[in-house]
Amino acid sequence: MKKYLHTIENSLRYATLLRERHFGLRTFAVFLISFVLLTSCEDVIDVKLNDESLNLLGVEASITTQDEPTVFLYKTLKVNQDETYPGISGAVVTVSDNASPANSVTLVEDQQKKGFYRVPENADYFGVAGREYTLTILSEGKTLTAKDKLTKVEPIDSIQIFPSLRGDKLFLGVFSYGQEPQGLGNFYKWDVYVNDTLIHEADRLAIASDEFVDGNYISKLEIYTDFHDTNKPEERMLNLNDTITVKQTSISEFAYKFYLQMINQSSTGSLFSVPTANIKSNFTSTDGKPVLGLFVAKDVSVSNDVVIDQTIEDQLKK
Repeated sequence: MKKYLHTIENSLRYATLLRERHFGLRTFAVFLISFVLLTSCEDVIDVKLNDESLNLLGVEASITTQDEPTVFLYKTLKVNQDETYPGISGAVVTVSDNASPANSVTLVEDQQKKGFYRVPENADYFGVAGREYTLTILSEGKTLTAKDKLTKVEPIDSIQIFPSLRGDKLFLGVFSYGQEPQGLGNFYKWDVYVNDTLIHEADRLAIASDEFVDGNYISKLEIYTDFHDTNKPEERMLNLNDTITVKQTSISEFAYKFYLQMINQSSTGSLFSVPTANIKSNFTSTDGKPVLGLFVAKDVSVSNDVVIDQTIEDQLKK
């Protein structure tokens, strides 16, 4: 048996409840941190793969209050094929809402990206909080349908960046501040942008529900930590003079559970790993076959910009 010593980060997801006292009030914040270090002994095993999930349809689609709907329609590949998913052309793609009368738009395929559909240049179609949106795709003799509710998100107050201690090492963290409104059933996703580029790795997703913090002011919610090998500074995501922005978005309960499964499945290879499987989509198909992917509708609140200046950078040396 061959022995390997390896470090696995982001293989255990857990929720931590912080309690602070300020002018006699208790402030609660729940956030996700995932990391575990372990040593393991592995056998090299040849796994026989079948083609059960080959040539299934997949969809990545969204609409927000700031961005018009986009849809990427593709076919799945074998797990051992390290290639870009092949986009599917020629589909009829329509987005509509539940207003009375309903508002709808038919998307057009981008000439530069096969399988990518967007709003025509002569049209405007942005999401409206409180409405439910239906995405319908006609392709290859099948009709795919998905629905998602666009719920209002509470405005984000601000973000700050300062060091976060992990073990005996400091890493820059992005911290959010804002009010969580009264009423259970709110779900959130935070998108972190570095110089206008989204950090989107599955194990870096920041999501949460209001189950334990309903109606409280959320202070110092750590939504991103720049974990990296300190011996490889080139792996840092947050660097001196970078501009950091956060989009706080509302998501449905279905989308929350979808992203949660993405986080769990991205953390494979440890004792705490979940079995690998296709994540349940909110799409249905008239041929009865499963469809991969997610259609998500989101309200968006954009934070202030924070530039990592020398003062912030110097705090890593303390």
